[in-house]
Amino acid sequence: VNAFIDLVRSFANSNCTNITFAMEVTGNYMDNLFHWLCSNTLDNEHVKLLNTTYVKRWCDTHNKSKSDPLDAQSIASIIANENDVLFVNKTPNSNIKGHTDLKDTFHRYCQRKKSYTQEVNRLIGRCDKHFPELQYVFEPKSAVFLAILSIYPTTYDIMHSSKEEVYNIAFTASKKRVSMDKIDELFRLCSDTLNTFEISLASKRVILDNVDEVLRLKEILRSLEKELKVLASSFEAFDLLKSMPGCGNITASAILSEISDIKLFSCADKLVSYIGLCPCNSKSGSSVDTHGKISKRGSRYLRHAIYMIAEFARRHNPVLKAHFEKIKNGNKKRHKLAVTAIANKVARYVYSVLKTGTKFVISYEQLMLLNEETQTTFFTNISTEIPRNTRKQIYSYSDINGEIFDFIYTKYDE
Repeated sequence: VNAFIDLVRSFANSNCTNITFAMEVTGNYMDNLFHWLCSNTLDNEHVKLLNTTYVKRWCDTHNKSKSDPLDAQSIASIIANENDVLFVNKTPNSNIKGHTDLKDTFHRYCQRKKSYTQEVNRLIGRCDKHFPELQYVFEPKSAVFLAILSIYPTTYDIMHSSKEEVYNIAFTASKKRVSMDKIDELFRLCSDTLNTFEISLASKRVILDNVDEVLRLKEILRSLEKELKVLASSFEAFDLLKSMPGCGNITASAILSEISDIKLFSCADKLVSYIGLCPCNSKSGSSVDTHGKISKRGSRYLRHAIYMIAEFARRHNPVLKAHFEKIKNGNKKRHKLAVTAIANKVARYVYSVLKTGTKFVISYEQLMLLNEETQTTFFTNISTEIPRNTRKQIYSYSDINGEIFDFIYTKYDE
């Protein structure tokens, strides 16, 4: 790298006012070089980053192939000849306010979550073959389900055990919430099974190893969730984001980890584009019956978090629920389109919350823009009497006088 910089500087003469080092944003491949250049450049030297999509479109426009040997030439031509280049704004500091720690931890959580889902699916598949009755009585992935399976991996093992033993295991695993009726139902189903034969020890070991792996990953996920909460709590916007409908600790952590600085986005449209929720229309011909799909560019972690918030909000947020029903209009084929529209609105709420530094509030003016039926439903089905241990989402509402109070929405459709 030193030899490269010396070579670049050797071309500079008295007429050279500045030197620009430019590279594409390619994740881990450019981070170390970018930070090193930023810390070793002179006053008249600058380090710029280009979006890969921007470079690709430039190459397409100028009929140039985009490949590794030609990229340097293309980037040099862009820097030298284009006056309106849009650079990616990135700071040399790689861990501002613990942002990188949060992002790395969240990505690890997503990886572990994926592994956990895969192991659970494998376990349920083996259960379908060797112990199908268990998941008809106890919810798969539940503590009781795993506790019974870790000792009695097949129907044959259950039928050669006592009800009292199985009940004690289930009672302990459920923290004293399982009744004997559940165990009776399990034994009744097992007595009418086709799986009356004992399986080999090797097959049992596979099932038990599968159960151990699920339990291990479950514990790791709990630990990562706690760590995410601690890391995200250091950001002022963490509690503000949780004031939005359906935004909990995990989704708030996802948003904060993927949006390092809201100041990088000059408007909400740019954040929506970064999330990949903006429509990507590419039409040819006279047909007008097709709808453009979302671009799905940008962070998939952030897009998933926004989509999950939208799924919750379309049921529990009275304003977004009305907007969802208006777009769907009773047509099942428009369900995903309607949820995407809600996700687009949620993304704009996220931008507003992060930009203004205030919590999410349903304003009186916003409510008055809705039809009369929705307004009536809103005021009829909200309650300001919030139970201490409520599991419902708590919202804030600003009335006509600007006074803000909390409420819960009591009517929604599953």
